[in-house]
Amino acid sequence: MTTHHQAIVGSSAGWGVSIAVVLTLLVSGCNVKPVPQTAHGKVSVDGHPRGGIEITFWDAAETDRMILSTSTSEDGTFAVQNIDLGGTQQCVVTFSKPALKNGDDLPSDMKPSAGSTIDLVPAKLRSPKESNVRTDLPTSDFQYDIVTTK
Repeated sequence: MTTHHQAIVGSSAGWGVSIAVVLTLLVSGCNVKPVPQTAHGKVSVDGHPRGGIEITFWDAAETDRMILSTSTSEDGTFAVQNIDLGGTQQCVVTFSKPALKNGDDLPSDMKPSAGSTIDLVPAKLRSPKESNVRTDLPTSDFQYDIVTTK
């Protein structure tokens, strides 16, 4: 009977340790703040890095909800720091690149036309409801080439 009693005590002690570990994890988890994260990558147009492209990340589940937006630098790169997502967020990505119709800022294979501005990005890639470009945030290596030529 003593052996059986020792087994019960040992088992109870094991449960006590397990409960203490779980409680410690729960309490310490309450004080942990999400680490701000970053998103960076590169966007090109017809294979050439482009500055001034607006890149916007939308919630994939609610495409009316923008998560963040930024513009590319002259070498086509972008970086956003201190994103507080609380985890990974699945996103739809859209792009916009206004250009003057008189030819300023147009790729060499596009002809200038009369009027003020156009958007170099195909309409499908400008709409969060139509864009087929997806990624997860945070991202450390987002790469996308916008094709404007046929």
